[in-house]
Amino acid sequence: MNDDKVKLYGELAKIDPFEFWDTNLIPENLSPELKKLKKRHWLYIIYPESAPEDWKEQLALTGVQFAVSPLHDRDLLVNGDLKKAHWHIIVIFDGPSTFLTAASFREITHGPYPKVCENLRGPFEYFTHKNDPDKAQYSSSDIELFNGFEIDLSAKDVQRIKKELCEIIIKHNITEYMEFNLYVQYYLEADYFDVASNNTYYFNSLNNSFRHNPEQIMARYKVIKEEISGSVDSNKEDKEHDS
Repeated sequence: MNDDKVKLYGELAKIDPFEFWDTNLIPENLSPELKKLKKRHWLYIIYPESAPEDWKEQLALTGVQFAVSPLHDRDLLVNGDLKKAHWHIIVIFDGPSTFLTAASFREITHGPYPKVCENLRGPFEYFTHKNDPDKAQYSSSDIELFNGFEIDLSAKDVQRIKKELCEIIIKHNITEYMEFNLYVQYYLEADYFDVASNNTYYFNSLNNSFRHNPEQIMARYKVIKEEISGSVDSNKEDKEHDS
């Protein structure tokens, strides 16, 4: 199966992304497998210099869900030169759609052929380079969502956010759920609000527990953090000694 995927995606790489504007002109020798490729999520790159001014409005009228990155106008090439300004977008179709269907959107984008989006979270986070600190950083507030675009959090993401929110409750001495809700709603990203609002009983219980015995909980929190910090320092010293 993996070999088939490598071969199939290799076919995508053979296409000159700017050569064919009409999907009917895609070469006859393109593999039948690629023509039959169906995916629900697709990635596109759009350049301001070639896209029509109303490309977002045109794409929105198709009804597909899509997200648009901030304009990447500070990205650098390997040699240090400035990359051509561009947007990254993720399109979600109602169901699995063929490569030819996805490629037909180039009539709107006037950009390269789309690529398959294997998972939504990684490309979405790439919109701001949040996991690539060496690259230009962009604001998540500049991300635009259309037609109800949303990404379902994985169970791992939910657990991570719940832990972060627990620490926020302690660090900011939040003892009321309404206060907690306001903090998350106005200071944190939408994912955090989703987790908070979908786990009302859990966070309300944390607020109540912290309100009833804040000193003991804060003391325990500090002890745990010191123990964890000490463990990390000890492991670091052991590695340095071994090296």
